[in-house]
Amino acid sequence: MKVDMNSVRGRNMQKRRTRILAEARALLVRGGFEALNLRDLARQAEVTVPTIYNLIGKKEDVLIALAADVVDEVEMRIDPAHNADPLSVASAVVVESVQLFREDETFYRSAVLAVEWLDHVRQQHQEVEQLYAWVGSLLRPGIAACREAGLLRGRVPLESMTKLITRNYRMSCRAWALGYCSLDEFRDQTISDLYIVLAADAVDTFHAQLLRKIAEHHANDAIESADNNVAERN
Repeated sequence: MKVDMNSVRGRNMQKRRTRILAEARALLVRGGFEALNLRDLARQAEVTVPTIYNLIGKKEDVLIALAADVVDEVEMRIDPAHNADPLSVASAVVVESVQLFREDETFYRSAVLAVEWLDHVRQQHQEVEQLYAWVGSLLRPGIAACREAGLLRGRVPLESMTKLITRNYRMSCRAWALGYCSLDEFRDQTISDLYIVLAADAVDTFHAQLLRKIAEHHANDAIESADNNVAERN
């Protein structure tokens, strides 16, 4: 029987679900996704294990729910202004992701690793693929805005560009979560990858603009690396 979420029962169920996910987030922060088990989660959330199953599902469903909340938060933060610079719209997902991740790096690292763990355990995990397809749907309007502004020639299918940029975003996100790069490096690498994909279909003037931006990113990376080396020697 479907429960009316506006009813007293429905609101109570939603409150319990919210509390469960909040405690699941706390467990991830304290010990990573390996530390998340339903018994501890039930105890921390002051519910029973069957309640977790009824409201969310098994452990992997809890992890997916947490990851979905992350993508949802990124989507809510994207500025919907239609008069924004097309290139800014195209990079908004990356910029907003970094700003969000900066607020609680431990949790967001754990959330990304949990999603990748699910996909590793069950190759091509359907819900993981759906999550990244959602990310792609957030990236697509920016690419479309560049095309509508006459910055792209339209020779490369929009869907192909979206998939490639999404794949690059995922790879950089995984590298950051594993500790191979900082958040700033994640941002710079992902935006550079975005520019490179756009450059493959860009008109001449936009192509030149993208090349300048890519060069600026590399120059900034070189300066940051040099500063870090000096700091380490000192």
